Amino acid sequence: MNKWTKKMVASTLAATLLMTGTGAFAATAGTPNGQAVAVEAAKKQDNKKFESRLDEIIARGYIVVGTPGDYKPFTYLNPKTNEFEGYDIDAMKEFAKSLGVEARFVQTSWPTMMDDLLANKFDIAVGGVTRNTDRQKKAHMGDPYIEFGKAPLIRAQDKDKYKSLADINKKEVRIGVNPGGTNEKFVRDYLKNATVTVVQNNLDIPGLVANGTYDVMITDTIEAMVYSKADSRLYAALTDKPFTRSEKAYMIPRGDFIFASYLDVWMDEMKLQGKFDELFHKWVK
Repeated sequence: MNKWTKKMVASTLAATLLMTGTGAFAATAGTPNGQAVAVEAAKKQDNKKFESRLDEIIARGYIVVGTPGDYKPFTYLNPKTNEFEGYDIDAMKEFAKSLGVEARFVQTSWPTMMDDLLANKFDIAVGGVTRNTDRQKKAHMGDPYIEFGKAPLIRAQDKDKYKSLADINKKEVRIGVNPGGTNEKFVRDYLKNATVTVVQNNLDIPGLVANGTYDVMITDTIEAMVYSKADSRLYAALTDKPFTRSEKAYMIPRGDFIFASYLDVWMDEMKLQGKFDELFHKWVK
């Protein structure tokens, strides 16, 4: 075989390798980052085994649930047990059961929840997540499961003092709010005159209102009711006429019709069987 023929054979072989599954490895083997590129290519090829995240979850045997752990009654990381508990935690255990898998919970935060979801740190985000169009632009918000509104949690002795938004929107009124969620957004949008302090741990704010450090906590009607029930010093104001009307939902990555459809059907079943009513009576009433 002459030199010209050998070159033609070699060129044909190289082209064939590039068009086949081994091409990714052959094409990058001689480059400095060849190994990394090959691994990434293998990952993409492996992901194609599953038509949907739903299939992947079932195959791996567990679903990863992201939750902040600081928003009672929906999610709470109990320091005594180091376990998550609450309305949405129980709901996700039911969701996992319906899939025939285990529920594994990982902690996220309100400021980072969306980024963590989009980075695939978990399969679903829960914990009193408000259903809105801003979140729907980046992710998929499932069907709603509970209605609520923004309302003030105040001291019981002040229940005749704060009866409207105007009563709270004053410089002398001190507001404590958790960062990154819809509570802070509401405060920034509607209470521009009040003195606002961002408190990193949402669980600390009710106690700080009760002891006089802050005057008001703007939160969901449901959370306000839970804290006022637990502490006689607190009062859940305007829960019958909240400042806003919204709904809670579970959030998953967008673009996966199969997974989203399964979540919605499961939600319908939970409602039909009265499971969400049971969770409400357990964690709220």
